[in-house]
Amino acid sequence: MNLPGGPAPHDEAVALSPTWLTAVLRRRHPGAVVTATDVTERIETVATKVRFDVSYAPGAASDAPPALCAKAYFNPAARRRGSSRAEVDFYRLLAAALPVRTPPYVHAEVDEETGHPLLLMHDLVVAGARFGDPLMGFGRDQAAGTLDQLAALHAATWDGTRGRETPGADLATTFAPRLASLARHMGPEQLQTQLDDGRVPDIPTKVRRADRLLAAMGALADLSPRHPRCLVHGDVHTGNVYATADGAPGLIDWQVVQYGVWALDVGYHLAAVLHPDELARSERELLDHYLDRLAAHGGAPPGRDEAWWAYRAHLPYGFFLWSITRNVDRPITERHTGRLALAVARHDSLSLLGV
Repeated sequence: MNLPGGPAPHDEAVALSPTWLTAVLRRRHPGAVVTATDVTERIETVATKVRFDVSYAPGAASDAPPALCAKAYFNPAARRRGSSRAEVDFYRLLAAALPVRTPPYVHAEVDEETGHPLLLMHDLVVAGARFGDPLMGFGRDQAAGTLDQLAALHAATWDGTRGRETPGADLATTFAPRLASLARHMGPEQLQTQLDDGRVPDIPTKVRRADRLLAAMGALADLSPRHPRCLVHGDVHTGNVYATADGAPGLIDWQVVQYGVWALDVGYHLAAVLHPDELARSERELLDHYLDRLAAHGGAPPGRDEAWWAYRAHLPYGFFLWSITRNVDRPITERHTGRLALAVARHDSLSLLGV
């Protein structure tokens, strides 16, 4: 179906226009006629998220969503830095078929001529959802709830299972591993400058070394094919977890989704969301909980000793992601980089990887 303005307009005015939205919504809600939109919130990070109310003509489809959230690279500066289509491909190809809670969406497309992706979701805030506060963190029970969602995602795609069942969604190709490409994002000198900018002041110098951290990313990339792989979210900090109106956890912001080792998600999540003291007390128990849930969802969990080694060895991944972060509020950056670095130091993860 041709859409006026294209499948993924990079002009926010077009994407929020009654003409374009009517054409999009009529594919799922045939009687919908949009008459107006009213922006309620705009969030600028790497991509732009625009929450807006939708007004319909009298007699329009009664099940049409009253509020939506558009996520795209509307800001020209963000487009110049490059855009990722991974999240849109996740929704377009897989989200509806996977047993993991994600925001309901009405449109997920990439303009193949420009490469611009656009995702149009139901506004979860209007539906009563609550989003995690990156500066608050989780308790043990909340972390266990997210681990169950991760176990469901991992089990459904364990060793590429979903890729064989879903045409057009070969996991290793469509959602290629990201470790090597992420390591090329920043050179050692710039990375060292960021590691020394005060975001991890209490971390031993031997851990706060760009050369070792980059080498760890390379070691993890080399290690990955020797472990069972699955689809991983890739960025499971507190701010990317929401709770529905009845308290059930779900996952948002799938921009770093990739085919990789389960421990990328589990290690990153636990070290990012738990206070370091709580992490030290609960990580073994929570890892066992994840492995049990992975089996319950149909996955084939590794042995406890193997899993414990993989969990500790993959902690540098999250530390690296927050070490290269530049466009997030400083208190959030410091909190996540510091927590993840402390976990890497406590487990001597860099030495585990031989770097």
